[in-house]
Amino acid sequence: MADTGEVRFFKPFISQKSSKSLAIPLGFEEHFPAPLPITVDLLDYNGRSWTVRVKKRGENVFLTLGWENFVKDNNLEDGKHLNFIYDRQRTFYVIIFGHNMCSEFRSFPQVVVEVDDYKNGEEVDEEEQENNQ
Repeated sequence: MADTGEVRFFKPFISQKSSKSLAIPLGFEEHFPAPLPITVDLLDYNGRSWTVRVKKRGENVFLTLGWENFVKDNNLEDGKHLNFIYDRQRTFYVIIFGHNMCSEFRSFPQVVVEVDDYKNGEEVDEEEQENNQ
């Protein structure tokens, strides 16, 4: 019976080698379904997703078309490290580690609500607000 658990690899980001494509470690191909998928999805902590082309060149497998978008959107730079967790289907969950080797959590801008705008955690009706003035 085949192992269905997730598998991982860890890779330093080196812009000279990895800004346009990323080489999957040798031997990791055995974890891909046959035939090799045309694309995989990269997901981050926030559920953002990038579809990236998978290409085999000789013995090596690379993430190609779409990888540059992932690099740009995540501000990858030399010295950061990436932990790829593969679900053995078509999805890699990617954890990015900064220069201090702590994981980076990136989130979308959030709306800031002033606490004074609410009474006891509930929205105040405009009419009620006028009556209180």
